[in-house]
Parts: sequence; structure tokens; C-alpha cells
Amino acid sequence: KLIPITSLSGDEFLRAWWQVVVCHRILWSRRLRHRDISPSNLMVYKSRSNKWIGVLNDYDLSSTHDGPRGNERTGTIPFMAIELLEEDAIEGKVEHLYRHDAESLIWVLTWVCLRYEDGKLRNNRPFNQWLKQDANGCREKKNDFMNSGRGKAQPSPSHKSNWETARGCLRPVGHYYSEDPKPTLTDDEVYQTWLMAWVPSRIRD
Repeated sequence: KLIPITSLSGDEFLRAWWQVVVCHRILWSRRLRHRDISPSNLMVYKSRSNKWIGVLNDYDLSSTHDGPRGNERTGTIPFMAIELLEEDAIEGKVEHLYRHDAESLIWVLTWVCLRYEDGKLRNNRPFNQWLKQDANGCREKKNDFMNSGRGKAQPSPSHKSNWETARGCLRPVGHYYSEDPKPTLTDDEVYQTWLMAWVPSRIRD
């Protein structure tokens, strides 16, 4: 039985999230694109050994690299990469890259750490306005968060340790957007420096 990943906290949540990251990386390397990563698409189930396993659900919006939809915007706005919320991307002029999905995975991690406590939505949770914005408005909100909000953000007690991972992952994302011109990154560089580098070894093992 699949249940939302938001039901988990602490190491159980982070381990399931990391399993999704690894699964997504493998599928991407095999040219299968998901393109709509959001908390509602990250699920978990319990294995026979009583461990939670993370699953990236709902590949309805997926495509192969060579398909005709490579530049079509199909994501859930609050979790889309900042670059994909810009005008050129909305008009389909920007190719959907691995780093865009990697950034979405980081936004999901951030979202859960700051909005959920012991598997339930917190009172006075942040980011409510993100759910009411169009692409341009959400991009502005995300830029504000990257520039000033993340330093003041307070995770829930049940995700305090996970927030350290999220903050680490956000750091290279923020650095990327501050660069002019922006660097060219390989998929493996993104995987290694945006994601894996910040996940504790006890979670990755």
C-alpha cells in the first residue's frame, strides 16, 4: 500500500526521499523523464523487512528524451525549478534538464521540512502564498526565499536534522542562480554536488 512520503519524519523520511533521488537518477540516465516532481508524487510503502521504501509515482507526464514534449512545461508550479518559471521557459523555449528535476526534488525536501510536523501540516506554515501564484509570482517568491528567507526558516522539530540536508542542497542551487553567466553542469555534477554531497552517509548506506 502506497502512502504519502509526507507521513514520515526524521531519518525514515530522508531515507525514502534519497531512494527517490537515486531512482530518478537511474531512470533519467535511461532517458525516461518524469517532469512533474511534487510531494504528491513521492510515495512510500513498507517492505517485507518492515522498512519504508520511497517511490516516485505517477509517470503520466513522463516522456523519453527524443519525444516531442521536451520543452513543454508540465510541472506543478511551487516545485518547478526557478529557471522553468521564467518567460522563455513558459513559452517552451528552454529544454527540460536533469538539474531542473534535481531542483524540484530539493524544493520538495524543503517544503516538507518547513511545513510538516510528525506527518501532519503545521499551523502557521510557510509557503501558503506559493500555492496561489502564477509562474511569475512563484518565481519571485522563490527568489525572495533564496535571497533572504532560507536563512530565517524554522523547520519543524521532527524534520530538524533533515533541514540541515535541505539547507545544504539549497546552497549550490542559490550559487548557480547567482552566477552570470551561469555555469554548464553535467548531470553527474548536479547529482553529486546538489544532492548526494549533503545527504549523511547513514542515509545513503
